[in-house]
Amino acid sequence: MKPSMCLWLCTLKISFLCFNFSVKPVSSVLHSYSDHCFSIVPEPVPNSEPPGYEFGSFGPSQSGFYYSDGDFRVVSSNITRHTNSFSFYTTAVSQTDKDGVFMIEGSFELQSPFVLQSLLYGSGSSKGSVSTPHVPPTVADYKNPFILKLHGFWYESLGELCMVGTGSSYLKEGTLLTPAAVLKLHNIKTSSSITSLITGTLESLSPSNDSNYFEPISILLFPQLNYKFTFVSGDSTDELSDGSDPEKNLPVYDVLRGRTFCSKFTSLVFRNVYNLQYTGCRSNKKCLPRDGVIANLPGSMSLSAVDCSDVLKRVQILLTFDDNTKPSRHEKRFDPNTTLIGEGIWDDKKNQLHVLLCRFLDITNSWSNAHVGDCTTRLSLRFPAIWSIKETSTIMGQIWTNKTVDDSGYFEKIVFQSTENRIDTLYRSKYEYTELDRVSNLCTEKKLARNKRQRYPSPKFSGMRFSISVKSSKGRTGWGFADALTVNNQLYMHTHLMFAAINDDFERLTRWEPQGRANISYIIDIKWHNPLKLTNEGSASIALDEKMEITAEGIYDADTGGLCMVGCRKISSIDQFGNASMDCDIILNFQFAPVKGFKNERYIRGRIRSIREKSDLLYFHPLDVSSVAYSREQARHTIWTMDLEIAMVVISQTLACLFVRSQLYHSKRQPNRLPFTSLVMLVILTLGQLIPLVLNYEALFHQKNDQGTVLFQTGGWLEVNEVIVRITSMVAFLLQLRILQQAFLSRSNDRNGKGLWFAEKMSLLVTLPLYLYGAFVVLLADRANYRCDTVLLPTRPVDYWQRSTWDDLKSYAGLISDGFLLPQILFNIFSSSRENALSPSFYIGTSLVRLLPHAYDLYCDHSYVEYKGTSIYANPAKDFFSTAWDVIILIGVLLLAAIIYLQQQFGGCCIVPKRFRWRKSYEKIQAVGQS
Repeated sequence: MKPSMCLWLCTLKISFLCFNFSVKPVSSVLHSYSDHCFSIVPEPVPNSEPPGYEFGSFGPSQSGFYYSDGDFRVVSSNITRHTNSFSFYTTAVSQTDKDGVFMIEGSFELQSPFVLQSLLYGSGSSKGSVSTPHVPPTVADYKNPFILKLHGFWYESLGELCMVGTGSSYLKEGTLLTPAAVLKLHNIKTSSSITSLITGTLESLSPSNDSNYFEPISILLFPQLNYKFTFVSGDSTDELSDGSDPEKNLPVYDVLRGRTFCSKFTSLVFRNVYNLQYTGCRSNKKCLPRDGVIANLPGSMSLSAVDCSDVLKRVQILLTFDDNTKPSRHEKRFDPNTTLIGEGIWDDKKNQLHVLLCRFLDITNSWSNAHVGDCTTRLSLRFPAIWSIKETSTIMGQIWTNKTVDDSGYFEKIVFQSTENRIDTLYRSKYEYTELDRVSNLCTEKKLARNKRQRYPSPKFSGMRFSISVKSSKGRTGWGFADALTVNNQLYMHTHLMFAAINDDFERLTRWEPQGRANISYIIDIKWHNPLKLTNEGSASIALDEKMEITAEGIYDADTGGLCMVGCRKISSIDQFGNASMDCDIILNFQFAPVKGFKNERYIRGRIRSIREKSDLLYFHPLDVSSVAYSREQARHTIWTMDLEIAMVVISQTLACLFVRSQLYHSKRQPNRLPFTSLVMLVILTLGQLIPLVLNYEALFHQKNDQGTVLFQTGGWLEVNEVIVRITSMVAFLLQLRILQQAFLSRSNDRNGKGLWFAEKMSLLVTLPLYLYGAFVVLLADRANYRCDTVLLPTRPVDYWQRSTWDDLKSYAGLISDGFLLPQILFNIFSSSRENALSPSFYIGTSLVRLLPHAYDLYCDHSYVEYKGTSIYANPAKDFFSTAWDVIILIGVLLLAAIIYLQQQFGGCCIVPKRFRWRKSYEKIQAVGQS
């Protein structure tokens, strides 16, 4: 046997032995089952029939919660701090020689809060379906830090389960423990209802002084299988109704829209957060369905499904009042004191979901004896069919009790509204305009000048939904979205494609026609930017963004592009009970850009201002709003421009290769002139080809992940041409490198090399500080002008992306490449050379290649808004482009080319005044000395 093979087998053997000692197998603790479980479920003998994966109301995977009064020290504190959830996976269910007793094998696991399974169990496993077992990890890791492999027996008639086993626990310090424990669960019956609750304990089998020991924990689980909806019947729905008008609620078929009851409610209702309004409680008494005074009233709640039936339209839910004092949004701890469990049914007559809610009782110090009771709380949930400026929630409801005021646990009615309003899901809803009279009084009609008639977006234009940038007069900035809610009496259903909703007939109009005015409503969400805050440990933390929510309605004039609305903003935490209020003294004015004609720099501009007195507490300073308008016509223009620029890039790179090749041919024909070529110039040209290839910055046509518009859906045309440009760039780089190599070798072998090297060093001493000083100026200007549309001289009339310091330095590198002839001019001056070192086709042709993007930039109409990535040929990421820069660079490059021509005709010092030229006598002495 080869030594390497022997070593490998030995290593495998040692690893196997270490693994066996690290985690005890289940069989090693079988003898302890009788010691700990005999009094609960006597140990029978299992038979050899194929195992299953379900028993009683337990499914193949079951989630639950635990409570520890002591220190659960065998589990990482990173896990126990954020969640108290666990999972039990059934791996085998076998019959035994005793009727009604089954052998159970499974694993008890605690998981990281970032990989926890959802509590939404669905309707469980259906009969006849094939369930697959969960294969637990062999050893705990950072995702599953605590694992117990358990073996035991379940007594069906008594509902008792007792299991023992060992496992592994992975602490954050890297320590691997091997705890042993006994799991005891009660009330696991073959069927379950709303009052069914599985409870139990998990106790350590290790001595108290052992590192594997942990304090006993109590356990609570909700039955997953064989649930029977019996608590709420169709006859009792009148008692659960909130008395609202059924005509003002959407029927269930308008909500489902072809989907099943459970799937729709899971996505729409059970993944939402609801704001709470307390209608009558005072002094924090009689506010929630619990006894005593509550220190911190919750401001929101959430609903989750435990079980659901599509056929019966019934659901078992958990209602959780969110704790405002949670230190982290990742906090997922279950607290039965702030949770209610209930059973609901959809009422087709009243178009409501009626829910009967119960409390968890006997949960003071342990959950092992917890049970469900006090089912006196009621909840109704509905989907409003009519919205208004003050009511735009897609889901609303109430919570109340049927107790009297003097009863313990009585509380005043609570109203809740959804926070995540999915407008597109309820297309049957209608909007009721209530503030149009105020709009008419507060908004002045803009008169249309006959000679300024331009076409503005139709109110059905998809661009009526746009993102906004907000800046207050105090300098605070924010961003958000303006979503059109309705246009006249129709719900505005925006699509996810930018141009799908534009009317082609409207775009084909060649003359102006009046479009009229339309009533319109909006929902505007603004998030204010907050700076980073330092924690006590010195690390940076990001504070939650403050939000500003405004609902508005008004009039849009399609003939002038003016939008004027009255708005209402939600103001939360006005009183100590968390009740929200509305400020409806707000005016919003927006001006849309025309579809043709490029005034307004293609921006949608606007202002949001309060009409209250400055002394009023609800007054706020005016907010300036801007956004970019982009139409299909502009998209066609942009795509056509991109195609043109792609072709121009390919042509320019090909010409660059030809011009470099002409210089190689010139050097081959006249090799004696090659040493008089500036090496600094050749290095700049070589790096100008190399850097884009190596750094791959912007990749010439690099598409950002957030540019998912139809502008970039060009069928791979950009990618194909990117390859072509890269090939030509590589060829140009290799040719430049060849010229550099030849010039260096010829300079080294030239007998007059010392004088030429002196001239090279002098030119380098002049250009290098000049380039460094220019970079320093760029950095200073970048710090002074760090805005979206101001970098040195503005690079565009509209820059819709924010330039970084790195972007400016890359543009400055392009500026150096534009002036590639400067080192050659200095070399000619210091060497007094009049040799034709450069071929006219090379220096004139290369100069033209550098000038063409700037000439193109001057020629093209840049009134269209340009998104980052749409400019390929005159790319601001590769050079400075603006009217000022284009003119400066055009004049500068032509001047440098003219100087080279004069130097090669009349000598390197022909441009230097006579008083500063090298003296001829010195030249003669130098020549004689060299000879």
